[in-house]
Amino acid sequence: MRNLAGLSFRELAVKHRVWLLSFALCSVCFKAHAQLIDTSSLSVRLSALEDSLRPLADSMVLAADQLTRQNACYAFIPMLVRALKHEGSFQYPFSRLRTVSILYAEDKSFRIFSWAVRFDDETYRYYGAIQLNEPQLRLFPLYDARSLIRRLADTVTDHRRWPGALYYNLKSFTTAGGKTYHLLFGWDGHTAQSNRKFIEVLTFSRGKPVFGASIFDFGPQDPRNRIKRFFIEYKENASVTLNYDADLNMIVFDHLQPETPQLKGDYRYYIPDGTYEGFQWQGNKLRYLSEVFTTTQAEPPFERPIDFSKRRKWYEPK
Repeated sequence: MRNLAGLSFRELAVKHRVWLLSFALCSVCFKAHAQLIDTSSLSVRLSALEDSLRPLADSMVLAADQLTRQNACYAFIPMLVRALKHEGSFQYPFSRLRTVSILYAEDKSFRIFSWAVRFDDETYRYYGAIQLNEPQLRLFPLYDARSLIRRLADTVTDHRRWPGALYYNLKSFTTAGGKTYHLLFGWDGHTAQSNRKFIEVLTFSRGKPVFGASIFDFGPQDPRNRIKRFFIEYKENASVTLNYDADLNMIVFDHLQPETPQLKGDYRYYIPDGTYEGFQWQGNKLRYLSEVFTTTQAEPPFERPIDFSKRRKWYEPK
């Protein structure tokens, strides 16, 4: 039997299925196109906000006077929060903010912002935030509380009492039991005469950040085993390494010594002596290594971290 159009019911059924399939494909294409438009629109909006953030970020570091640097920072913070409130902002890199450190966790569970404002007395105040990778913005502001922490090496604290630093690298390790430790490598312009570099230990407890953990192993009965973060202090203009080396799969740092024996204990005069120490992840601990390279080996094959104490283009790698 044929219908008025001259088609059998079987032919009509086939054409109906083809039409439904075509409609479905068009719907999928339309949805994909809509998503592309939404993503593109988000990128445009965030790019515009980044254009507004960039001069403030540059002024926080490069402005000639302290008041201008501070005011730029105060204007930068709410504008950054406004940008991060956009759904999907976690994936936007803000790569043009060259004076702000933005580091992603290896598992992409969070990213951490950090930056510094220099005072006229050559000390620094640090600012930052941790953004979790969630559909709705979940942001933990970091409040610099170094002046309130009496025992910096031994203290476990949270984002409200942050041992501030400017972070230049992030490396994660997971124990056999499934606990993940995020190691943040940071710089602190401690005083006008000395700087410090850190290994900060970041974990999460009930979804909230915790700074500091007992994961350092210096050997049996060594009192340094109690520390919750590791740092070295050195002369202000010395070039000092403290970083993770992927080729060696270990942390390597300069062994420091005073310029003269009479200055022992005065870290304003500590400089590298050409040898290296390190840490290597073993089991659930960072095992200390008193010697990493012998005198017959070449200098370790890793790029030195940025020297953040230099005002002139300090944000560009050497």
